[in-house]
Amino acid sequence: KGAATSSVLVHRCRFVDQVPDPVESLQYDPSCSRLAVLRANSDIELWSLSEGGWFREAYVPGVPDTPVRRLALGSRTASHPDGRLFSCGLHGVVTEWDLARLSPLDNYDSLGGAAWSLALHAGSARLAAGCEDGGVTVFGVVEEGLENVYRLPARGGRVLSLAFSSSGGQLVAGGADGSVRLWALGGGGAARHTWRHSCQFVLESEGRKRPPLVWDVLLLPDSLVVTADSSGRVCFYDGRHGTLVNRFRSHEADVLALAATGDGSHVFASGVDHKVSLFTPQPEELKPHQQPLAIFNLAAPRPPRQYLLNCSRRPHTHDVRALLVIEPPSSSSSSAAAPAPA
Repeated sequence: KGAATSSVLVHRCRFVDQVPDPVESLQYDPSCSRLAVLRANSDIELWSLSEGGWFREAYVPGVPDTPVRRLALGSRTASHPDGRLFSCGLHGVVTEWDLARLSPLDNYDSLGGAAWSLALHAGSARLAAGCEDGGVTVFGVVEEGLENVYRLPARGGRVLSLAFSSSGGQLVAGGADGSVRLWALGGGGAARHTWRHSCQFVLESEGRKRPPLVWDVLLLPDSLVVTADSSGRVCFYDGRHGTLVNRFRSHEADVLALAATGDGSHVFASGVDHKVSLFTPQPEELKPHQQPLAIFNLAAPRPPRQYLLNCSRRPHTHDVRALLVIEPPSSSSSSAAAPAPA
């Protein structure tokens, strides 16, 4: 008898080796637990937090030859129930996105060439864009879009980083020439909407021909300015006078990202060496006892807080280009760092 034959169905599978693009920017809206993610290919993702965890709510594919650098995420309002999202890029345009249709809603000229940085203060309804010419453009955020443009004069190199104070009354900018500049809103009357230059200082070059690049800046509640630069240092400066308070050589390469809790009790830094460092204020028992100073019966200003390098970890194997601190609404003292690996 011949050998028995049978047929077998074969299912052929092919799997795509998908490599995600690096994360360039992170923005979080605590009012609705929504996270905006910008990737290196200009893709924009919106993530929301539910009882089951994080899920991707919306996705906007990037436009070719449109290098988007930074995002700014605004809260939901009655006229904008889906929230507000702004972006800027090297094409010199600040874009507001229609989150219902996932398409650009309106475009605005940065007035200074390529826009490298973006900062939004929702409480004061101000949006600032750092430009290639070294200037900063401050927009007023209204229901209809952006208006009341105020142009801060160009000084030095391109503005790589921006940050508002918690009150929105101060703005700090870090430049490619190693300079850090601060502006403050004027007093009452007609000057209350006028920005004045309050302080400026330059990071030390340590024997190099050029000062380091200031990749990121923070403005803490007590007027402390935190800088992250291309020499691997994290520095704390007194924003009132521009004097150095603390300097840490905590990283082996460029420090690209900073993040802090609302009260400034935890400051995180990370960058090219994929190490996340934590800085905390110096405990009271370690501070030297100083008698309060008084000059002509006037109390001297309180000295700025001193910081210590608390710890460091390496949770990633690639560059970390964005950091974000999400504080639980039930406790303002506890925090969690959410680093975004590149």
